[in-house]
This record gives sequence, structure tokens and C-alpha cells, in this order.
Amino acid sequence: MSPIVAGRFESLASAEDAARTLFARGFSVWDVSIMSVPQGAADSATAGAAGDTQRGGAVMLAACVSNGLGSVVVDVLRESGASDLERAQGHWDCGQWTDFDPAVRGEPVQEGEGEFWPRPLAREAVAEQSTGNEDPGSELEHYVERKRVEHD
Repeated sequence: MSPIVAGRFESLASAEDAARTLFARGFSVWDVSIMSVPQGAADSATAGAAGDTQRGGAVMLAACVSNGLGSVVVDVLRESGASDLERAQGHWDCGQWTDFDPAVRGEPVQEGEGEFWPRPLAREAVAEQSTGNEDPGSELEHYVERKRVEHD
């Protein structure tokens, strides 16, 4: 069994854009799969898990993350507009999730999960008061270190 991160897209073009971003970040074509999900199957799977039938898409991008880069995939999928991000275990063979079942949902990815855990961190750092005499890089580093200590 291989660890897999997947997300649903409203269009094939959006999923392909996300795949290109993953390829640019070092993933191979053997690590990423785009598959069509029947609309009814996507609706019933997400309706059972989420309680509404308006979620889900007709295209899913799945990535095998046995390389330990699951957080990179989570970030790329979020930035690309994917919905219903999930983690699953499955058989991955020749670049395909061979035992994928659209009616079975994986574990939902949590909101704060990803490579860059607190997403609004950079905006908050820029909003801090500056005297103009500080090195901007070191000011940001001190802010990030304070936030990490608070987070842990």
C-alpha cells in the first residue's frame, strides 16, 4: 500500500495545471495521476461524508507520496483550487491508483495541514511596525521564529 494525497477539480485544465506544478517541484509522471470521476459517484461519496450534494468534481488528481512530500502536494492542490482534499492508502502501479473507488473517501486533509503550516504568516509579518533600520530578512526571520515557538 502506498500513501496517496488526492483532490477534486471542477475541470481537467485545472487538474493539469496542478500536475504541471507538481512536475516542476520534482514529482515524476509516475507519481501523479489525473482521473475522471463519474459525477454521481463523486456526489454520493461527498454527500455521505459532508452532508451536502453540491461538493465534489468530475476530475481527481491523485499523487503517490511515498517520497514523504505529502505536504507539498497538499499545498499545490490548495493553491490550484482543489476541493475535498484527502489522504488515502492504496495500490499505486505504473503511475496509477489501481484500486481507486470513488465511493470510498479517504481521511480529509485538515485545514492547517501543509508544507507552510500557518498560511497567513507572511501577511502578518509584513503588517508589523518597522523603524526602517532593520534588515527586512532578519525581521521576518525573528517574527517567524516567534510564531513557531507560540505554535509549538
